[in-house]
Amino acid sequence: MKNQPFIAPVFGLMLGIFIVDFFFDSKLSIALKWSLIGIILFCGLGFWFRHKILAVFFIFIAIGFFYSSQFNSFSGLNLTQLDKELFIQLKIKEIYKPSAKFRKYKAEILQIDSTSTSNFALLYWKKENQEIYPGDEIWLKTKILPTQKPLNPHQFDYAKWLRRQNIHYTIFSDTIFHQTNSKSAYFQFAKYKRRIYQKLLDSGYSKSSADLIGAMLLGDRTEMNPQTEENYRKAGVVHILSISGLHVMMVFSIFMILLYPLIYLRNGKTIRILLSLTLIWSFVVFVGFQPPVLRSAVMISVYYITITFRRKPNVYHTLAVSAMILLLINPNFLFDIGFQLSFSAVFFIVYLHPIYQKIFRPKSKFSQYFVSFLGTSISAQLGTFPFAAYYFHQTSGLFLAGNLVMILASYAMIWGGMFALLLVEFGIKFNFFIHLFNGFIAFCNEYIAWLSSFDAFVFENISFNSFEVLLILVGIILIKIIWKKPNFKWIITGLSVILIFQVQRMIRSYQFEKKKEIIVFHQTRNSVVGVRDGFQLDVYVQNISDSVNLKKYLVKPYVINEGIRKVELRDLEKSHHSNYYKSNHSIYFEEKHLVLTHGEFVHRTIHADYVLIQNNSEINLDSISSKTEIIIDGSNYPNHLKDVEIPIWKTREKGARIIGFD
Repeated sequence: MKNQPFIAPVFGLMLGIFIVDFFFDSKLSIALKWSLIGIILFCGLGFWFRHKILAVFFIFIAIGFFYSSQFNSFSGLNLTQLDKELFIQLKIKEIYKPSAKFRKYKAEILQIDSTSTSNFALLYWKKENQEIYPGDEIWLKTKILPTQKPLNPHQFDYAKWLRRQNIHYTIFSDTIFHQTNSKSAYFQFAKYKRRIYQKLLDSGYSKSSADLIGAMLLGDRTEMNPQTEENYRKAGVVHILSISGLHVMMVFSIFMILLYPLIYLRNGKTIRILLSLTLIWSFVVFVGFQPPVLRSAVMISVYYITITFRRKPNVYHTLAVSAMILLLINPNFLFDIGFQLSFSAVFFIVYLHPIYQKIFRPKSKFSQYFVSFLGTSISAQLGTFPFAAYYFHQTSGLFLAGNLVMILASYAMIWGGMFALLLVEFGIKFNFFIHLFNGFIAFCNEYIAWLSSFDAFVFENISFNSFEVLLILVGIILIKIIWKKPNFKWIITGLSVILIFQVQRMIRSYQFEKKKEIIVFHQTRNSVVGVRDGFQLDVYVQNISDSVNLKKYLVKPYVINEGIRKVELRDLEKSHHSNYYKSNHSIYFEEKHLVLTHGEFVHRTIHADYVLIQNNSEINLDSISSKTEIIIDGSNYPNHLKDVEIPIWKTREKGARIIGFD
């Protein structure tokens, strides 16, 4: 720890931020907040004279706790301003990745009717409407809605992700009553990106070429072909399709190459570095301070400023200082997937590199570069695997074959893309280069499409919990320690980690096997009921026409995270008999009885544990036992049985109803 003085502060800062996010909400009272900070600081001061590292650690926990709670605090809108048609003034701040039907924008709410405010909302804007850009101010007449929490088990918590972007509301609209175009730099950059993209197409560049230039150099993936993205994902090289730390480093290296003649001047090396850093930060501004670019620019700056001041660079110091700077800019970066992936990849590349140097000692330059490349790729894959498996539930065994070609290809893409932008900007149509570049991009895409066809090497439906991810990371760290000091203590430690991991997996598997549930899922304009018996899940669907989205967004998250091994889609109106009994209007499972009211339902006295109201069915509530729970799913109108005074579980509001068995 003495050799790494930044480790304690940065981990303390991270822990303080994590405590706020995990244990408390943004409305934490000021008194409680200061009380907790005081307790943490008291612990830190208690260690000051004997254990200064622990003292610093606790002090930075308090700093992280205070800063994160202040950063994420907000004054919400009045309830009278929600879910009502009102005149709203918005200022567009950022462009987000669009969905199939909507463009998405982060927008600041400046005024509601005549009341000024300052909150942020996610604006859904239909694609067929005119585009709007960062800096534009618009007036709409529409409703402001709270962000929707996930309504089905294990679905991605988009509301939490938005909250970490300081977005707490949602707005759907397609009509502008008034618009004021901005003259800000962000507005001009956004307009320029759209204009230059169109110029690329008009000049003869293929859509694939324009998409890649837009993604890698303009920071715009909005037009990217979904199938192309899927192919790159399966091949383990999806990072090629967006601005990442790798691309920023490549762009920086290109600046350094172009400015190489400066080294012959007095203090030329320093001038070269400072000019390159100025250009890379100009690039950061141009792409709108996107987190991956900002992260990489901070890392590069810290590293090369160290060199400029003639200090020996230390990558671990660079990582720690860069992480601290970024978290002080925005503490929510800690929960950004890209932040975790990039820092983990760089750390393990540096951490595991000595192993490859020791094992492989090639003599030729080419062999040295090749071994270094393989070691870097394997280390990065090991470092990012736990996070990729945790968040995306997949990994690719094709990463070596993909990276071997695409890392070099992406460097050529960036050179070619920068040259293409230069030609287009000056109105030069260089047909030979256009055909060459289009052919090169087509070859790369075809190679990746061919590589992704080897489905046996794409491992999907991986499920780890956070404790298992931690154990995997500890295990990877122990690889180097055991390799360097293969003594009894470290070997036992490594075996213990493996044993704990296996026991944890066995316990989860046992729990999954014993689990029995009836799940009333929520899907708009549809009725979906699942019956889970151990590793088997039967999903009864009223309208199966949209089975692709049903499987992908509703069933798949539950299947992966609950260890389901077999899934059957069935017609809700048909009978079935296995370990439970399903008739046209009832499900009997163990001691539970669920009545379904789809189709023609006969009004009669109901003695059941649960009644599922479907398709706006009118039912005589007096015929239902007081012990029966009523459930209304997404097949009903939002206001169905709105005025009923008895308690009702509405999946539209409360989410899926999971009926468990003790």
